[in-house]
Amino acid sequence: MSKFVTFKNANPPYEGKMILINTDHIISVYEDLTAQKKVALWTKDNFWHVEDTIEEVYDKLGLEYKRDKKEIQWYPVIYLQYQYGLYLV
Repeated sequence: MSKFVTFKNANPPYEGKMILINTDHIISVYEDLTAQKKVALWTKDNFWHVEDTIEEVYDKLGLEYKRDKKEIQWYPVIYLQYQYGLYLV
């Protein structure tokens, strides 16, 4: 049986409205630093930004989460270009 959980939508035009998501299909969860630290939920077919904190999302999903001070690492653009073949246009 599917597990549905409510989250607070952060995407326009439904910002602040509650949405119900089938958590059985979530494949990725992360804190999106490019979107004012909103939490991003990805499934194979869809994507949402939610206003819940990363801790709240992990709790709702039944996952353990411990914030590590060294969790976010910033790499110089030159390193990323060299390492991953990314180029800025």
